[in-house]
Amino acid sequence: CGYSFQTEDEGNHGNDDTRCFILSTLASQGRSKVHCVLCEERMPVFDRYPLVDGTFFLSPRQHAKGCIEVKVEGRTQFLTVVCMACLEGVNGRAIICRFCNQRWDGSSLVLGTMYSYDIFAAMPCCTERIKCNACYKPVLHPAQRLNFFSDYSHIVPCPHCHTFDTHFVKPLAFCYARQPIRSLQMWP
Repeated sequence: CGYSFQTEDEGNHGNDDTRCFILSTLASQGRSKVHCVLCEERMPVFDRYPLVDGTFFLSPRQHAKGCIEVKVEGRTQFLTVVCMACLEGVNGRAIICRFCNQRWDGSSLVLGTMYSYDIFAAMPCCTERIKCNACYKPVLHPAQRLNFFSDYSHIVPCPHCHTFDTHFVKPLAFCYARQPIRSLQMWP
């Protein structure tokens, strides 16, 4: 199993802006620790990369009380974090789609940095995940995909009822369930 970590680099790729944004947001809230949105594990925040033993992301939806409201480009977003164990789905922390039973896999995400979109919305696994939040009809054709992961976090109109919403960003409890831990059998 491979891991990708964000580390300090000498290049000017916006990494320092991301780090400063996260650290100043947390400092304004008086926080040096954050909680995983899935398992609620407390994680210390470091002042250099990797910032956490997991990854931050911005979502237009507040998935949990501990998500921090921020303004980004004039839009309200919520700074959210997922720990490495939940991203990897280890130690009984795997989550599965309630509709198609597909396991969510965040192992390809870079640890210790921040994504500017909702990582759960970015990978819809079934038709239920692309339905309108108002009329419950598909916003996209099931075979259609948007160009960028971040497009799934944007406000879009429903082609059926014309409601503008972040239709692909659903409450986590609506979409996911904990994968049951298989009981271990003892060797004879």
